[in-house]
Amino acid sequence: MALSRKDVERQQRRTLLLEAAGRVFGRKPFDEATMQEVAAEAEIGMQGLYEHFPSKQDLYEQVMDTRAATFRVRAAQALADIPEPLDQIRALAEVYARLFKDQPLLLPLFIRDRVHYDWGFQSRFSESIKRIYEEEIRRFREILEAAIAQGRLRPLDPNLLVQLCLGALEASLHYNHNHPEEAIGTCVDRAMDCLLGGVEVRP
Repeated sequence: MALSRKDVERQQRRTLLLEAAGRVFGRKPFDEATMQEVAAEAEIGMQGLYEHFPSKQDLYEQVMDTRAATFRVRAAQALADIPEPLDQIRALAEVYARLFKDQPLLLPLFIRDRVHYDWGFQSRFSESIKRIYEEEIRRFREILEAAIAQGRLRPLDPNLLVQLCLGALEASLHYNHNHPEEAIGTCVDRAMDCLLGGVEVRP
């Protein structure tokens, strides 16, 4: 059944607010960001903001859930016809790079919360955010385990390899963010080179 004009406009306002919140939370930690800043960023009144999101925590979690949903769709499409695990890692790296190229302020947002998850810090946020990181780390770990089984990677602990993989990717994405003229492919190639070959110059 087709949505009414009112429902379409409501969805458009919600999307606008989520995008504005992503920018605000990307610039500031959760405790410092305010609902007033989100409303101002979206150029909408406070009443309109609270009609969609009853609290800052709910708004933050919706931003993260939306980001995760976008990533899931793009990752599934990217991996659909790629059998080789190292090619799958490259494909996922490109999904990350394109996602953050489109919305660069989501990168610090993602990294901040993943650090809390990785190090087991207490979090005020819901189980849904925890599941986002568990899902993404599990995906990388399974691919890396397949690469080890094929003899493509050294038999290191897969959890260590996940951290190395994400660390190389995040470092390359940070560089790319500061050099916006750089092509996505170059960013991905650098991350893969650092992951697979290291950076030491050897004779």
